Amino acid sequence: MSFDEATPLYDVIVVGYGPVGQVLTNLLAQDGHRVAVIERWPELYPRPRAAHFDHEIRRLLDRLGVVAELGEDVVEMRSYEWRGADGELILDLEADMLAASGYVFSHLFYQPALERALHERALRAPSVDLLRGWEMVSVAETDGIVTAIGERTRPAGAGELELTGERIELRGRFVVGADGANSRLRTLSGIGEVDLGFSEHWLVVDVGFPDHDVAERLWAQLGDSCQWCDPRRPHMSVQVGRYHRRWEFMLLPGEDPAEFAADDVVWRMLERWVGPADAVLERHVVYRFSSSLAERMRVGRTLLIGDAAHVMPPFMGQGLCSGLRDAANLAWKLDLVLRGISDEALLDTLTAERYEQNRRTIEVSMRMGRVSCTLDPAAARNRDEAFRTGRTPPPEPMPGLRGGIRRRPAGTGSDPLAGSLAVQGLVGRDGRRGLADAVVGDGFCLITRHGVDLAEDDLRTVNALGIRLLCLDPAQPDGCTDLDGRLTGWLSETGVEAVLVRPDFYVFGCAPTTADVPALLADLRDQLLTGKNAPVATRVEAR
Repeated sequence: MSFDEATPLYDVIVVGYGPVGQVLTNLLAQDGHRVAVIERWPELYPRPRAAHFDHEIRRLLDRLGVVAELGEDVVEMRSYEWRGADGELILDLEADMLAASGYVFSHLFYQPALERALHERALRAPSVDLLRGWEMVSVAETDGIVTAIGERTRPAGAGELELTGERIELRGRFVVGADGANSRLRTLSGIGEVDLGFSEHWLVVDVGFPDHDVAERLWAQLGDSCQWCDPRRPHMSVQVGRYHRRWEFMLLPGEDPAEFAADDVVWRMLERWVGPADAVLERHVVYRFSSSLAERMRVGRTLLIGDAAHVMPPFMGQGLCSGLRDAANLAWKLDLVLRGISDEALLDTLTAERYEQNRRTIEVSMRMGRVSCTLDPAAARNRDEAFRTGRTPPPEPMPGLRGGIRRRPAGTGSDPLAGSLAVQGLVGRDGRRGLADAVVGDGFCLITRHGVDLAEDDLRTVNALGIRLLCLDPAQPDGCTDLDGRLTGWLSETGVEAVLVRPDFYVFGCAPTTADVPALLADLRDQLLTGKNAPVATRVEAR
C-alpha cells in the first residue's frame, strides 16, 4: 500500500492500538471524524496486561457500549487488601461501594476481551482505517499538515519484529501517540521525560483456569486482590476477570531477571497456591516498575497520551485508567477543534489538566509501592504498626483537575465543584429509565434542579457545543424524574442550582442560583468558542 498526491487527509493519525489508542479512535469515530491508526503489531496482543479499571473508566467504556460484551471477563471488585510482614491486615481499600460515576468503585477485567470488543467497534466505524503491521518511522509537520511515514513489519522470532523496507505515507491534521512507554512519536517529537525516581523489578505471572471450579476456589481463598508486604519477598495476587489470575513477585537485590525465565521456576513460586495440573501458564515476564512523565503532552500538531506520556507503578491500579482519562480528555477537545468550534490553543489544556493529575496519581502509586517494597524487617514492623494505629493514613482519593477548562468566577471567588468528577444517577424521562448518560446522551450536560430559560446567546452556546439539558424537576417541560435522588442530593448538598458537566465527566462549573446560569454558560463560551459569532454546529450522532 502506498500513497501519492491523492493521499487522503485524515483528521487524526493515532499511533498505537492498545486500549488507549482504541478508545481514542472510537471516541473520534463516534463524533464522525476520519481516523487512521498505525500499529506495529499485525494482531491484537493475546495476553492480559492491565487488570483493573475504576468507576470513572467504567462510565467511559459504557459510553462506547463495550462493557456488556465482556460478560464474565469483567467482575466487580470488592476489596484490595494489604497485609503486613506477619501476614495480617494493615489496610483494606474497600472497592464495592457505589462511586460518583454511578457504578461500584473498581472492576477487574481480562484485557484481551476488552481489546477485542473495542476492536470490533472500530471495525464497524466507516471513518476509521486500521493499518496494523506498520511501524511509524518518521513524522513531519508542514503548513498545518502532519505527514507520518510507516514501514511494514514482519515477525523476526522470539516475539520481535523487523522492518521490511516497504513504506506508506499518512497525512493528517493531528497525530496522537498512544504507542507506549517507549513511544517512538515522543522521541521523534523531541519531548523529554522526567524520571520521578521509582524503579523496581517484579516478575509478573498470568494463569488461566480451564477448570472454573479451581478459579472460584482460589478467588474465595485469596480474595479479589491482595498485596503481601512481606520483607522476605513482597508479592501480590489479583483476580483477572472471572477465570484468570495474576501473581507478581518482587525481585530481590542481586537476583538476575534471567533466573525467572524457565516455566519450572515460575511454578515453584506459585506452588503454595496452584500447580500445572490446575492451571495454564499464559505469560510470565520480568517488568521494571518505574515512574516518569513526559515534559509536556503537546508540541505543535503532535499529542501524547497513555504510557507515551506517563508511566506509574501498578500498586494503585491506575496506569490504564490514567491513559483512558487522557483519551477522554483529548477526544472532546479534538472534536471541537476539528469542527472549527474552538481554536487549536484548546489542545494546550491537555497538558494543563492531565499532567498535574497524572503526577499526583504517580506520587500516590510510588508511596504505596514503597510501602510494599520494604525489605528491612524492622522497618516493615514499624510500617505495619503505623498503618494499624492510624499514624499512616490510607492513600488519598483520585485528585480532580486544577487547571484548564474550568469555571473562572469573577473577582476572587471560587467554584466549589469546578474540576471535580461529576456525579451520575438514575433518571427517567419520556419512558426511558437508566443512568443519566443512557437517557440524556453524551457530551456537555447542564444539570438543573428546576430548569432555566435561556437567552439567545445561551442558546447559541448550547447549540454550538451540543450541550444536553437535564432538568431534575419532572413538572417542567422535558423534565426528568430523579429515580435514586443522587443528582438532586448532589446539587442540594453543594447548595447550587445547576452544574455544567464536560464530555469527559468533569465539572466545568456550577451556578448557585438560576440567575447565575447565563454567566456560567458565558464563561464556557468565552473559553471554548472562537468568537461570539461562532457558527451554530450540529453534533454528529454516530451511535
